[in-house]
Amino acid sequence: MVALAVDAREFFDLSKEFKRLPAKIKTTVANRAMRRMQTMGKTRVVRLAAKRISLPQKPVRAVTTTPMSSGLKRSIVVKSGWIPLGKLKPRQGKRGVSVPKRGSYRHAFMAAMGNSHSGVFRRSGKSRLPIYELYGPNPANDIATSPEIYQKLLTELITEELAPRMLHELGRILPD
Repeated sequence: MVALAVDAREFFDLSKEFKRLPAKIKTTVANRAMRRMQTMGKTRVVRLAAKRISLPQKPVRAVTTTPMSSGLKRSIVVKSGWIPLGKLKPRQGKRGVSVPKRGSYRHAFMAAMGNSHSGVFRRSGKSRLPIYELYGPNPANDIATSPEIYQKLLTELITEELAPRMLHELGRILPD
C-alpha cells in the first residue's frame, strides 16, 4: 500500500516568502514562469488536437501561435481554417489520391497551380472545369466544438507545473 500526503503549509509558507521579495524580482519570476507555461500549453494543445483529428502534429503546429503579450495574461491561438490535403503528404495513385491518416479520395488528382501552390483537387462534373480543392480537418473547429477538453488540459498544466516552474525561475534569479 502506498500513501501520499501533501502538506499545504509548505505552499502557504512559500507564498508568504514570495510576497516579501522585491517587486522587480516577483515580476520577472512570474513573467518567465508564465512564458514557459504558454509554450508548454501550446505543445500540449497541438498534441491533443492532432490526436483528436487524426493528423500529424506539424500542420497543427503551423496554425497554432502564442502571441507576444505583456503581463501575466497569456494566450494560445489556433487559427481557423481547413488544412489543405496537399499539405498532408498525399500520393497520387491510379484511382485517386491517398493521404496518410485520412484515407483515399477516388477520382481526385494532384496538381500545381503556378509556382506557389499545389494541392489535391476533384472535378465538379464530367467536364474539365470547374474543379475544387479538397481539405482535411480544421483544428480550430475541434477546439470550438469541445472546449471543455482543452480547458481541462490547460487547467491540469497550470496546477501541476506552475509552482515548480516559479521555484525554478526564482532559483535562477536569486544568488546562491
